[in-house]
Amino acid sequence: MKYDLSPDAMVKPSGFRPFSGWALETASELEEQSNIRLVVPLFVASDLRRAAAFLALAAWRVPDSRHEILFRGLTPVEYVQWLLGEDPAEIAELLERNWRDPGKLALLGKEPLSASTAYFHPFSDRSDCSGTRSRDSSPRGPADFRR
Repeated sequence: MKYDLSPDAMVKPSGFRPFSGWALETASELEEQSNIRLVVPLFVASDLRRAAAFLALAAWRVPDSRHEILFRGLTPVEYVQWLLGEDPAEIAELLERNWRDPGKLALLGKEPLSASTAYFHPFSDRSDCSGTRSRDSSPRGPADFRR
């Protein structure tokens, strides 16, 4: 197993905070497929990192058409590296524009929502895949973590 030694993954704001259900199942599957430690770093991560991770795990578990485009050709290794290495607010903005406010997003970091589909709003504007920002200022997607 590889260990994520990034400062955010190692912060223990409230100690060891396990989660369960679909999020644990998905994180465990990704950890096994990637051979990168994911579950325990998320147990001890900040609320913001956990919330972004829950959103990313939900998108990986039940991708909509936009997520399928983002994830096309990605390996579990690349996805886990992105999930652990990217700024949590950037993850949220890329995956679901309704969660791009870090303060609002962090509120979801205590526990995953009861269903993975609850993170995505059916009427959110997902048609803006290219965004209005320049390429240099856009969030890095999971494909940017390819070597």
